[in-house]
Formats: sequence, structure tokens, C-alpha cells
Amino acid sequence: MTRNVARNRSPFSIWLAVISLCTAGLVGTYVLFVEAPPPRRIVIATGGKDGAYYRFAQLYANLLKSEGITLEVRSTQGSVENLKLLMDDDSDVRVAFVQTGIANSEQCDSLEALASLYREPLWIFYRGSKGIDRLTQLKQQRIAIGPEGSGTRGIALQLLKANGLGEQDDQFSTLAGNAAAEALERGEIDVAFFVAGVDAKYVRKLLQDPEIHLAELTHAEAYERQFRFLSAVKIDEGLLDLQQNIPSHQIVLIAPAATLVAHRSLHPALVSLLLKVATKVHQQGDLLSNVGEFPSPKLTDLPLNPEAERYFRSGPPVLQRFMPFWLASMLDRLKIMIIPLIMLLMPLMRVAPPLVRWQTRRKIYLWYDELRRIDLRSIDGMTIEEADSSLEHLHRLEQQIARIGVPLSYMEEYYNLRLHLNLVRSRVLSILRGEAGHPQPGSHPGFRTEGGESTLTR
Repeated sequence: MTRNVARNRSPFSIWLAVISLCTAGLVGTYVLFVEAPPPRRIVIATGGKDGAYYRFAQLYANLLKSEGITLEVRSTQGSVENLKLLMDDDSDVRVAFVQTGIANSEQCDSLEALASLYREPLWIFYRGSKGIDRLTQLKQQRIAIGPEGSGTRGIALQLLKANGLGEQDDQFSTLAGNAAAEALERGEIDVAFFVAGVDAKYVRKLLQDPEIHLAELTHAEAYERQFRFLSAVKIDEGLLDLQQNIPSHQIVLIAPAATLVAHRSLHPALVSLLLKVATKVHQQGDLLSNVGEFPSPKLTDLPLNPEAERYFRSGPPVLQRFMPFWLASMLDRLKIMIIPLIMLLMPLMRVAPPLVRWQTRRKIYLWYDELRRIDLRSIDGMTIEEADSSLEHLHRLEQQIARIGVPLSYMEEYYNLRLHLNLVRSRVLSILRGEAGHPQPGSHPGFRTEGGESTLTR
């Protein structure tokens, strides 16, 4: 019986088997070792909607949108609440703005700092003509230190406690921002603490009010030494307003830093993306920082995220510099598969060429089984009917062999096969001549006579 399947075989089937094995190996490696892709949605905790944290988060969201990431901006009371949300297992917040001096690295062991973003001066405004340059002078004063959960309240309580004023909570107001500034102007409170940037409108307004004064702490450098999250910053004369010469002389303030904090479960690819976005937003600096000074791995009070450390040491991942985030992230995750792929391909590539040679020769040698059986029957003796049937069978074989695809390098084996087929056919024809005389012209496929001599058609 003719094996018709043989003519459909080709060297490509060998390579198909190789590719299938490699694919199976890669799929197994992917399932077992490749980390999950980064989520397309992140929730960030900020602060009040009138604050800088919320405004910067909106800028982040616009930049991340172009990378296919949705940043959900969630307004909160401030840094303390943000930390609680980050540490809450039931919360979906994974990133937050946090003021330094609020987080305790021992209690917040599941959190990591990504970067410090900018300095936030501590402004202490007061009413009255009597100058204040030490916090011990605030005894018996009505003080606004911000609401529960705010960074301003957190740092104010630490500094007041260090000056022996930590027990007069009944005199502490929860007012903050514009509300605290207006209450101070109306005389409803005596002192107000603000942690805000130099561009805060209520800060500019209070600096211009002749009845409101800014406390200039003589112990600024001492606070910087005792509280490592603080830094002393100088605001030169006229820095805030040259036309009105605000401030009228150089002043020294203490300033915590605004930091970007994340839960350890945040996907590593998102860390570098967030820092890339933060760099675009903050790298130009402000009145208190130089160009390129922020974002920075310094001025943080939590351990630095390992991926963030690599970012500051080497810059953004190479792939993210030239590719869209989703593609760079996918290729970066698949890099772990390079080694198993090489280990799998090396032996397969060695085996493939011999397999290809074997498959090609098999296509040729497969027909020899048919020829051998006909040849053996011709040796053992054939009847006229068997010889006639074998001759027809050989004719069909010849047509099928002519259609098989064989590379040029194997043409010798191919034409040897055709030569051997004619040899077997001549043996069968000799049987017909010996037992039935010369066959009539055209009585058998592939045989005709020319000038009285038998000739095999090609």
C-alpha cells in the first residue's frame, strides 16, 4: 500500500517539534518564575485638596496616563493618615506623600521610601509685638497645629514636646491652612504652625501683614542635629517678593522634606516609573532647592526601596528609556527566561540537523520498502496478473515520487531511487516478456515500443 503521508513530510516538521519543545519550556518557566505584570491602577494618598500634595499628585496622574497607568488620587487629612492607609492590609493605597519626621522605621517596617521630593519649611507665625525666637516662649498661647493625621501636627507636637510644651493639648487648635491663617489674622489664635512651600498663598499673605510676625528660631541648627529629618534653610532678603522686599532680611527656617513612600508590595516596575514621573515634576527645583537636587535618596526617614536605590545610582532602566512602559516592563520580566531558553536550545540545535537529514532521507527511503516487496515477489515468481498489477503500482509510485520535495543536496539519493524503481520495473517487464511474449504497445503504463525495442518512459 502506498504511503501517501510521506510526500507531506518536510524538514519543517523537525523545526516545528523543536519550537514546540522550546515553547513548552518557556511557558513552564514563565508560570513558575516570571513575576506578575504591574497593575494598571495605583491609588496614592495625598492630603487636603488645597494642598501641594494633592496638586502634585494630579500632575503625576496626567503623566502616568500617557504610560497606560491610572493613578487614583485620594484626598486625606495628611501624612499621619497616609501612613495608616499604607500599613492597613485592607486598604488599596500603595503610594503616598509623607512628610519626614512622621514615620517610625520600626513601626512602619512594611513601608519604604522612594525619594524625597522637595523641602517644606516650617512656618511659625504669631501675633503681637513681642518677638519670639524660641518655642519655650509659646507657653500659655493659643496655638494652631493642624488636624489629627496631618504632618504639621506631627512635627509641631515633637518640637513642642522637646521644649516642654507637650502636655497643653487643650490649648492646641486643629485649624490648618487658610482657616488657621484667617483665625490668626482675626486674633482668634496667637500662634499658627504651617508646613508649606514658599508658594503657599496664605504664607505670602501672612508675611505681608504688619501685625503678623514670623518666628525666627535661634536653635535652627540644633533642631537640625537633633531631628535628622529636618534641615536648616536660608531664605534670603527679597527672595519671596523683590518688589516688596519680602522677607526684609535673611531668615533661617527649619524644614522637613516631602517624601514619596510606598508599601513593599508595590511592583518594582512601578517604582522606576513613579520616580521617572517625579523627576519630570520636581527636577527643576524651586526657591529652596537647585535644579536637579530633587528627587533625592537623601532626607528620608524610612529605608530606601532597592529599586529606587538602583534608579538613583544608574538612572531609569535601559528599556524604559527607549520603549513604552508596557513593552519595557514585559521584556524586563521575561529576561529571567533567557538562561532556560539557551539551556533548552543548545541541545535541541545540536539534535535538529541530524534529525533534518534523517527526515529528508526517510522521505526517499520510505519508497524502498515498496520496491523491495515488489522485487522479492518478482524473484519468487509472479503470475501475469501479479506482474501487471505490480507494473501499475510502480507507475503510481513513480508519479508520487516525482512530486515529493527534496533539497538539492539530496538529489543523488532521489535519482538513485528513481533509477532503482526503473530497475524493478524492468524486472517485472521481463517476467511479462518471458511468460506472455512481447506486450502490445500501450498495454502497460510507462511502457512503449520504438522500432521494435522496448523503452521505459521517463
